[in-house]
Amino acid sequence: MKSKIFFLAAAVFMAHIGNAQVLYTEDFEIYNTGPFSTDLTGATPAQGGWHTLTIGQGSGTASVNDYKIVATPTKGNVFEILEGKSSFVEESCYVYRTDINTYWQQRTAGNNVFKLAFDIYTESNPVYQQSFYVSLFNEKEVLLTFNYRLDTNFSSIGIPGARGLTNHLNGLSSPLVKKTLPSNSWVTIELYIDYDNDKVYFSVPSLNHTIVQDTKFPLFLTGGGDHDDNPVKLEIAYGYHYSFTTVMGMKIDNINLSAQNTVPALNINEFVSEKFNIFPNPATDAVTITNNENIGIKEIAVYDLNGKIVKSQKGKKENEILLNTEDLNSGTYFLHIVTDEGRGFKKLIKK
Repeated sequence: MKSKIFFLAAAVFMAHIGNAQVLYTEDFEIYNTGPFSTDLTGATPAQGGWHTLTIGQGSGTASVNDYKIVATPTKGNVFEILEGKSSFVEESCYVYRTDINTYWQQRTAGNNVFKLAFDIYTESNPVYQQSFYVSLFNEKEVLLTFNYRLDTNFSSIGIPGARGLTNHLNGLSSPLVKKTLPSNSWVTIELYIDYDNDKVYFSVPSLNHTIVQDTKFPLFLTGGGDHDDNPVKLEIAYGYHYSFTTVMGMKIDNINLSAQNTVPALNINEFVSEKFNIFPNPATDAVTITNNENIGIKEIAVYDLNGKIVKSQKGKKENEILLNTEDLNSGTYFLHIVTDEGRGFKKLIKK
């Protein structure tokens, strides 16, 4: 029988993973099979502290059967969203909880890598625009979004491109993509946020697939200031669009949140940051940003520790740019490097 953990517990995994702490797990075993919630407005918590919210377009009526606990031969109880089309022309179903930061703040000092793992069932489906999302939010915006499209068997991560973006991203322009997953199978997905190095990871362990990308802005765990990127809300969403005759339900199980101090090993290394050098660092009056791979620089933006842009400079798509830092106060900054090959961050110390 699977177990449910609501408190922080230390766990030791394989040596390459290092010390990690299990923060929260959900395997749906303690719930009765059948409808999961009676309130589809999100106002009243459903079982286990989850909320359910349905948004539909058309003349239809939301159904409690859109959120169910179902028994499976191999996995026991699992959560299923939206099996069968309702009378809505378009329908989106959301399951979420907003207490993630409570668990996160109990982590051991130094465990600043947030790991989200879950199992999904990749039911094959020929129709178009049925999408499944698992998203993590801070207080104001999306930190990252996993997207699985049933029609194309396409999975990806989207990360916000600018502060204040609150909508889901499908990640189509991101290298954090796995274009094929095995159909009609349970697949484990792992997502990581490395807060110390401003990176996100997407991993499918069964396929030996792990890739990484820099975040689109510096991440801050100190709280206060303009931005606080501590994880707050975990959301599962699934929906269909337009008039399909069949809607295949999406199943999810074994949701695990943990904190650790290491990141997964890479089989594809694509982050732009490591291709750039900055000197001198610490800097006084100016700093040179350059690379040896002829990557053209489109723009440099300088962020302070509160996530505020304090300086920017356009580039001419040359592989080197001189940035005047004379007007910056002494302290730590992040250089946001925009290129045609992606975006990267470098840390800068101003004397």
